[in-house]
Amino acid sequence: MFLDTLFHIDSEKISDNQADFTVRLNPSHPIYSGHFPNDPITPGVCVVQIAIDLFSHLRLQEYILSQAKNIKFIQIIRPHEYEQVEYRLSWEPLDDGNFAVKVVVAHNDTVFSKMSVILTSLNKNK
Repeated sequence: MFLDTLFHIDSEKISDNQADFTVRLNPSHPIYSGHFPNDPITPGVCVVQIAIDLFSHLRLQEYILSQAKNIKFIQIIRPHEYEQVEYRLSWEPLDDGNFAVKVVVAHNDTVFSKMSVILTSLNKNK
């Protein structure tokens, strides 16, 4: 949804059930003009959607959020201050074909968000 518009992947390191992404935010994306003019911040819903987009990218199919078990926004992401942020994803498959995904969004020692979500493939029933 936002890959290559709101953000770009600068680097990725994928192992068994973990992936580390460095993403570069696009401070000129239209979302920032409305959220908020003269002091743009990355909306929480976009922080979550970027995580879903990254999981979809690494699994090579589209996923959607089916359950938000726990989402914490700890620090604001200002795109002019933090153009690059790291997303660390770890996951485990569930018996129903969904994935339990844990995400930490950070830059160096600054943690922006932590979340535990359940993601479902849009292609699951095809």
